[in-house]
Amino acid sequence: MIEPIASEEEGEQELVRLYILFGLLFRVAMVDLGRARIVQLKLSYDEVFDWLFQDLSRWAERQHHQLRRRLRQSGCAVVSTQRQGHLYVVHYRQRGYLREAMYSIEVLRAECQQLVSLWMKHYQRDDRTSL
Repeated sequence: MIEPIASEEEGEQELVRLYILFGLLFRVAMVDLGRARIVQLKLSYDEVFDWLFQDLSRWAERQHHQLRRRLRQSGCAVVSTQRQGHLYVVHYRQRGYLREAMYSIEVLRAECQQLVSLWMKHYQRDDRTSL
């Protein structure tokens, strides 16, 4: 009986990690859009940048909200998130217990990059690039 509880908690910890990743990604995509607009290029790509970053942000935000619903259904809720030096510290309530998770900023950045790659592969498979 102890093993299912442990695997359930590990599953919720993974959901918390994904929730954090998608939350960071949807916000970072919009920050990056603002930075991309600052760069002076020979031609204007504003519409392309707007579409690309906004579509990525919307996708990440939808995933973020779906994960939040799944966490709430399992009795888990993120209470606070805070950057502390090179760590991202998350406090979440799991079945009445307050827990803490710490994530390396560098690892989160790399995992967000993997999510962007996943999104791009999905986009290419849908073949939205043809006219």
